[in-house]
Amino acid sequence: MFTQLEDLCRRLVHEHYGPLVEKVAAVLIEDGRLALGRIIARTGMSALSVRQALAVLIQHCLATHAQARDGARQTTYYSINLRNILRLQRAGLYLALVEERMGQFGLLVFNEVLLNGCMSISSVRDAVGYKQFGAAEKKLFAAAVAKLVRERFITAITPTDTVTKIDRTMQAEAQELEKLASVPMPKELAEIRRRIAAQDEEEYMSTDVVGMKRQAVGSGIGGAPKVVLGPDGQAIILNDVFGSSMGLPSQQQLGEADKDLVDDKQCFRVYHDRLDVFLRNKRIINYFATKYNDAAGVVLKTMLRLTETHTKTCWDKVSELVAAPQIIQHLPPDADLGGAVDMSGDRFFKDAAATSDDSSAARRATQGKMAYALLDVLRRDVSGVVNKVDERGAGQYRINFERAAVMLRDECLDTLVMNKFGSPHARIVRALRDKQKLDEKMMSELAMMPMAQCRERLHQLTLAGYVDMVELPRTADRNPSRTAYLWYVNPQKQAGAALRGALQGIINVMDRLGQETGMRASLLAKSQRKDIVAGLAQLSQNERTALNAINEYKQRIDVATIRLDSMVLLLHDIVPGSTALAV
Repeated sequence: MFTQLEDLCRRLVHEHYGPLVEKVAAVLIEDGRLALGRIIARTGMSALSVRQALAVLIQHCLATHAQARDGARQTTYYSINLRNILRLQRAGLYLALVEERMGQFGLLVFNEVLLNGCMSISSVRDAVGYKQFGAAEKKLFAAAVAKLVRERFITAITPTDTVTKIDRTMQAEAQELEKLASVPMPKELAEIRRRIAAQDEEEYMSTDVVGMKRQAVGSGIGGAPKVVLGPDGQAIILNDVFGSSMGLPSQQQLGEADKDLVDDKQCFRVYHDRLDVFLRNKRIINYFATKYNDAAGVVLKTMLRLTETHTKTCWDKVSELVAAPQIIQHLPPDADLGGAVDMSGDRFFKDAAATSDDSSAARRATQGKMAYALLDVLRRDVSGVVNKVDERGAGQYRINFERAAVMLRDECLDTLVMNKFGSPHARIVRALRDKQKLDEKMMSELAMMPMAQCRERLHQLTLAGYVDMVELPRTADRNPSRTAYLWYVNPQKQAGAALRGALQGIINVMDRLGQETGMRASLLAKSQRKDIVAGLAQLSQNERTALNAINEYKQRIDVATIRLDSMVLLLHDIVPGSTALAV
């Protein structure tokens, strides 16, 4: 674990939950999995205070607990979740995302769940003043809650959520071993572990939404519709209010006969992994929109929207297959793809480029052909993010999230090297990434710089952790004069160096903000008085100027924190193998 990661997690817990909770969290961060007695001994706090602090951490999904047999008794062990602690500073991005996709009522519900850690919908209603809502507002509120649960912005709390995956696996393996009459052979143990892994995979791939229930909608006895089969075998709804009409219902009436409702007694929590998927998808869209044009970003955004229902976490390697006609059909009505691709020299698209018909049919045909062209451009991109799987007809496409993560990581690292060292250093890193191991002579030729300058810059990058070196001795005595030195790029080490820098940057920003607010603590305390809040006229001109300056400074600090946190999101949560960085 990085020392910067430990320090930042402690600061975040202290900022959000206070010094007592931070003291318990610091012990778990430093020592890892501990029993309650060890936590009390290490913190020096009372047992009641430690239990209350642990309850706060578990309530907000920042700590997990599991029982294990310790001799003749059961002992409960507690551990901390560093990944969720880092997500505390991402709350603003989550709220903006929910407001964009769910509206004001969705934001209202999500904000309450985010503030309280886990919460039932009935408690959310009490907190937001549901009884004062009008009939229309109540319908919008219920629709927003159902959409949040259905699209997994919030997810139901289950007994396994407060237990780590390793503990769940160990408990399942222990239960299987108890069923055996003798000590298992290696082959039997491997089969048990294979079954447990298959069961975990099945649960992960399940599309069932926990917390939803089915309720019949109609006006029959007890509010439920009466459904019978007509003479031709089709379903007929008998309505007691409007008489026993035997007319066949429409497809919309049959579809509304059953309706998804959220269980009011079920507790829900924020599904951070799902929200990180949406943030990752935004970065992919922005990358291709910047590289090509806005129309390419619109096509890719439509493709991601169609596949995101099956994408649960950022660790999914590929998306579901989606057909090209389906992508074109779901393009936004106001999407302007005209002129996105130069098709003047292509015979297949010549008619679409030359058409001047303004009718809706002609516009849709031109839109579709432009979309086909953009899909072909994205498929041929060197990053390999968009793949065409089926060549029959218009084809089927999928997104390779693993390559997309590597692409975003390389772009982030190139930007860091460019800003920290300069253009020549960034050129060296890109050359090593493309050609792998190179000696100084070949490196200087590829980077187009003298060998002395190339050697100096290579050493600077090596000290910063962005470049590695391997020795190839020609003799057994390993004499430096008879040893070849090859330079190469280690992606994991690069990501680790960049992550340490981003974490340290967030710590420095927090320290600077604390220093600036401490220098003006008296002015800030004065501005919070009720008479001052009612009107700033009681402040002098110099005080108003200083207050505006500190507010602008806070905004710049918040922007810098969001930029650094987006880098942490990429390097710590999105990039394949990033989980090893948090160990």
